[in-house]
Amino acid sequence: MKVLIVEDNEIMQRLYDRALRLAGITFVGVGDGSLALEAALREHPEIIMMDVMMPKMNGLEALKILKANDQTKGIPVIMLSAYQEDKLLIDAMNSGADRYLVKSNLEPTQIVDIIKEVAAASKSNQ
Repeated sequence: MKVLIVEDNEIMQRLYDRALRLAGITFVGVGDGSLALEAALREHPEIIMMDVMMPKMNGLEALKILKANDQTKGIPVIMLSAYQEDKLLIDAMNSGADRYLVKSNLEPTQIVDIIKEVAAASKSNQ
């Protein structure tokens, strides 16, 4: 499985990198939404895990573009945020996110488990 991690916070990026590496999951990391669009087309990940708040292009904007593109619309997207706001959750889910997670509520290893769940659900729906 290949995961695209879209996270502008270097510390969080390193935590996710480590957890995914320990789980034997291949990953590519980028730091903003515009780079995520390029990486999704180039890398063909099975899952995208994307922060909501980022510079240049935020995660919700990137999510909408990914879901409007025939080449990327089928890739499951897990949105991550530091904020537990109903509006962000509703916007993310209405834009095509498969999950919305609040970073502070989960350890990186729990996020890996969620990635595996979303991947398995995606495969069973194909």
